[in-house]
Amino acid sequence: MWLPFDNPKKMDYRALKSSSLPEFSYIRILSGESETIVFIMREMMVGAWHLNLSTLEESHSHKAMEKIEIDDDSIIEVYEADEDLFSTLIELNDESKLSIPLEADIIINEMFMDVSSRDELLERYRIRVPSDESIERLISDYKSEEDF
Repeated sequence: MWLPFDNPKKMDYRALKSSSLPEFSYIRILSGESETIVFIMREMMVGAWHLNLSTLEESHSHKAMEKIEIDDDSIIEVYEADEDLFSTLIELNDESKLSIPLEADIIINEMFMDVSSRDELLERYRIRVPSDESIERLISDYKSEEDF
């Protein structure tokens, strides 16, 4: 994997959205025992690379996408490139190209989900929390069935 790591664009990754990414960029994710690079072009993911730091096993393309891990201790850097540099990066890292570009929102929403509000999180995943009355009713129904 060849990448220039000169000047990461400092971005608040907690509020990162695909529309706020530079037109040509790559995201470097350092998480525990792994390092991942995701190539972004015009809000589309066009490549991915993953390295397991303990085994030095590399994964490319769609297999790398499956291994992306983000936790609270992850370090995430966004690097901006111009179109020429980006084309060179993709050419030099050809094995990392995705066969079909994917919308960056797919992974960015997963990676940088705002969990500041419990209600927002429940609504996002359409989780309905039962009321106290519903729980009491279920318990009483269960106990009455045991009596038979």
